[in-house]
Amino acid sequence: MNRSHLREILNKLKKELDIPEGEKLRVELRPMKTKAASISFKRKVIRINKNLIPTLDEDCIKYLILHELIHYKLKSTYHNSKFQKQLNRKINDTKIKELERKIIINLLRLSNIF
Repeated sequence: MNRSHLREILNKLKKELDIPEGEKLRVELRPMKTKAASISFKRKVIRINKNLIPTLDEDCIKYLILHELIHYKLKSTYHNSKFQKQLNRKINDTKIKELERKIIINLLRLSNIF
């Protein structure tokens, strides 16, 4: 998956979450040892584990970006009820568990744990 495709996904999901176009967010690909993705509120950057990207399908990548965008929208890193409510508006619990399972398995494989 190339950077322009990641940008397209980011922009589409921003619209779906009603994050204003003026909010300039970026996606960076970085090697990470233990994380699939993270967000920097200060820098307005979603970081995705670049070593994980080739192992994931598009749905998993969309989920990672969506997950971090919800953190950004709520200005919180907590997975509280507000976060869960926003996430469940886009994806049902069964699908979330399936996507997270795929992501975690691939992350563990990269870490030579699994």
